[in-house]
Amino acid sequence: MTFKEHDYVQRSAAEEKQAHNSEAFQVESNKHLNATGEELVRDTSHIKRFVEQWQANPRFQEQMALNPNKAVSDYNLNIYPEEIKPLWDQGNVEKLDEAASFSESMKRWEEALKFDPLQSTKAAMTVVKDPRYHAWRGRQIARTASQFLPSLQGQIAHAPVCFELSKGCSGGCWFCGISAPRLDDIFYYTPENAKLWRDVLGVMKEMLGPAAGAGFCYWGTDPMDNPDYEKFCSDFHDILDIFPQTTTALPLRDVERTRSLLKLSQEKGCLINRFSITSLEMLDQVHEAFTAEELAFVKLVLQNEESKFTKANAGRARKRQHGQGENGLSEQGTIACVTGFLFNMVDRSVKLISPCNADDRWPLGYIVYDEGTFSNADDLKVLLERMIADHMPLSIEPSDTVQFRRDLEYESLPDGFRLSTPIKTFNFRKDLYFRELGEVIHRGDKTTKAIISLFESYGVSSARTFDTLNHMFKWGLLEGV
Repeated sequence: MTFKEHDYVQRSAAEEKQAHNSEAFQVESNKHLNATGEELVRDTSHIKRFVEQWQANPRFQEQMALNPNKAVSDYNLNIYPEEIKPLWDQGNVEKLDEAASFSESMKRWEEALKFDPLQSTKAAMTVVKDPRYHAWRGRQIARTASQFLPSLQGQIAHAPVCFELSKGCSGGCWFCGISAPRLDDIFYYTPENAKLWRDVLGVMKEMLGPAAGAGFCYWGTDPMDNPDYEKFCSDFHDILDIFPQTTTALPLRDVERTRSLLKLSQEKGCLINRFSITSLEMLDQVHEAFTAEELAFVKLVLQNEESKFTKANAGRARKRQHGQGENGLSEQGTIACVTGFLFNMVDRSVKLISPCNADDRWPLGYIVYDEGTFSNADDLKVLLERMIADHMPLSIEPSDTVQFRRDLEYESLPDGFRLSTPIKTFNFRKDLYFRELGEVIHRGDKTTKAIISLFESYGVSSARTFDTLNHMFKWGLLEGV
């Protein structure tokens, strides 16, 4: 049997201390950047603004080709085109990996690209209190590694939890990958709701540990629809020690509020937020409303039609494109980035979800394994514990019906079998045992216990069969992992 194994074990106490020291170093580095890196931020923020126009606006590219100095002047870009020539001159594009040799500006830009603003969040996600959730998340990551292109797989955080603080979204984006309904209700920061919110955060901290801090407070919602969003985020920071990242398509609804949110976010240690840009007009308005320095740590997600970035083939975008076939390799089949719990605080509901390529069964690009409602913290504890017990065993169960994932192509071989997707191949070979086992699992009509008994009658030890099935289970090859 051959397959590439990844390491999803929990961190030891020594590793925990090492991670803490690493995060402390990052904090000191950020302080140093704030104290002495003003020139770096200024230079790179203006280059960032240039790149945003370049990637979003084909007309700007044409103007740069004709008259670079006039183009940057027309778009109020405070840069010298010659200093960043590798970013726009097609003759220099192939030399981007040598960009540092061109100018001081390019050196700073290359240095800025190495900065990871999500380091503390990523560190939190590796520290999971419940071993059952930890193992389940690992299986989902293994599953998606054979379903998503590496470029997409690398972008998905598999965050453990997210919270909707309203019901629906006022944005109405035609390409919404999760088909968010129109805004219908808001979870206001009333005394009753504030208590429930803090109780819910406390439950998540109790069950997941530091990993809960890697969550965020939106999904099929826009944060700016909730007038109390900042209060909820401040509670999140107080209880989970991380200020959640914000993504909004409505940064222009109240510019001063957005500016204050960015300031609060940075003061609380969150160094990355995102604006979803839905048109070139909106891009120009954002660039006019905010200075380049104010947006230094704000990623603009270019969703305008002129942008070369592909929309995810999920939700409303998939429905609009229906009839053009299912996802091909060139397409992104989801925008979902949570492998864990999706809350709606208005409905007091929670779903257990994980990303997948959108299809007729899961058109929103995520699997819903379970769902339920709660009224208070005690209800929630019971609900989450039941979900974990039902869906997150540490190993395959004797009563489980064993069958391969429906998206895997099965091929019987003379000395074993092969499972494959367009992304990845798994070979189980060099033993007739694998050939027979593959046939049994492919039929999908036997339980773990029945398969073990069958192979025991062939002289194969129960330990070997159980171990093989658990390997397949661990690597997300079985249906219902």
